[in-house]
Amino acid sequence: MENRRSSDVYDDSKQTICPECGSEELIGDYERAEVVCARCGLVIDENLVDMGPEWRAFDHEQRDKRTRVGAPITYTIHDKGLSTMIDWRNKDIYGRDIPARNRAQWYRLRKWQRKIRISGATERNLAFALSELDRDSSRLGLPRSVREAASVVYRSAVDNKLIRGRSIE
Repeated sequence: MENRRSSDVYDDSKQTICPECGSEELIGDYERAEVVCARCGLVIDENLVDMGPEWRAFDHEQRDKRTRVGAPITYTIHDKGLSTMIDWRNKDIYGRDIPARNRAQWYRLRKWQRKIRISGATERNLAFALSELDRDSSRLGLPRSVREAASVVYRSAVDNKLIRGRSIE
């Protein structure tokens, strides 16, 4: 365990003492994905998942450049906000116009992307119902947390087959 760093001290709430020697000094060895007792060397936990970034930054500027981006998961959108959307404007990532010879291809890609995004009747129902829910909660001025909770309740009703045959309104 030569690669110890002071930041590697294991701090998980699952186990805080070594069952073998009673030591409280546990070290997370993330290269081997293990938690090891610093006193007796017993492997206490293994197959850890490192939730940190997959890159290293050596200064503040590098850290700012490599921050993760993207919207968080939301239950108010039928696909939880995880799908991609091909923009309706005929622009590339740099803002330049897409050549006229490629526009028909982009049109087909957009059409297929829409079809694939909402694949079945349940998915279509969920998409329509959640948009109605969002519209009504916006009209009432409800906070985002209430919208999320209502979406979770509606999803639960769909999972328990309570919605089929009923009007969404």
